[in-house]
Amino acid sequence: MTSSLSAKVDSRPSEVIPTFRDKRDHEFYEYILNDIPDLDLELFNLINSLGIENVDQWEDAYVLSMPSAWHVEAQFTEQLMDDLGYLCETDLPNFITNHIDWQTVWDCELRHDYSTIEYDGVTHFFSRHF
Repeated sequence: MTSSLSAKVDSRPSEVIPTFRDKRDHEFYEYILNDIPDLDLELFNLINSLGIENVDQWEDAYVLSMPSAWHVEAQFTEQLMDDLGYLCETDLPNFITNHIDWQTVWDCELRHDYSTIEYDGVTHFFSRHF
């Protein structure tokens, strides 16, 4: 497992620059910045705590990040179903899709397959199958 990282203060006000024990951790941190531009050391360590410790695992685990809101899991579920093509207009009419309880779909079917990290007003979704 990637060891916890420390930080040092830069000369610029309120800027924290993480320091890494090895090049691999630094490269992994930089890679995640492509998907999560606001990544900081604390969030990086939370991601590591899920067992996501390298680029290959990241590619398999990271799904998306979205602003935290009431029933963010329901929003994620609906977007996932749409991204997977289950909600094509030719398959299901709006009068059906508008009445799906997406939170129940999350609670009963998907919450076991995904981990979430709620951090700084954003919820990050990760597949547990990486």
